[in-house]
Amino acid sequence: MEIFGIILSIPVAFVASAVYCFLLARVVLRLETLRRVMWLVSVGVLIAFGVEVALLFTLGAVRARGSLGPGFYVGHVMVFFLGPPALANVLVLRRRSTRAVRWYLAVPFCTVFAFVLVLLQYGVSEALYGIDGDNGPFSANTSMVDAVDRS
Repeated sequence: MEIFGIILSIPVAFVASAVYCFLLARVVLRLETLRRVMWLVSVGVLIAFGVEVALLFTLGAVRARGSLGPGFYVGHVMVFFLGPPALANVLVLRRRSTRAVRWYLAVPFCTVFAFVLVLLQYGVSEALYGIDGDNGPFSANTSMVDAVDRS
């Protein structure tokens, strides 16, 4: 059943990205201060994504969660939800004089990025909480002593 969720995430991400990018181009580009703030915050979200990927490659999900505490998963979920809009903001809300990416060209990039984030979410969640949410090192049925010992 999970495979259907993964497969259906692609068209959902495409439609959501298209609507979001269209609204960015039609509304936010006209408001210079909002454009700058959204662009800067989005760069921060994409940097957080890069830091998370580096942590996952070097430590793995279990050791990263063990080292950083519950804030690791909170940050991971925030990047999961804010990642595609952040990429859209960075691509569409560039300065007008250097804007090379039209809103409709940003949509495929955001869709692919959303799909990568879905796969990453499955990997991190299963590593931390197990396939069913019951048998992972940080699931509710596992004591913290066991979780630290496994990392």
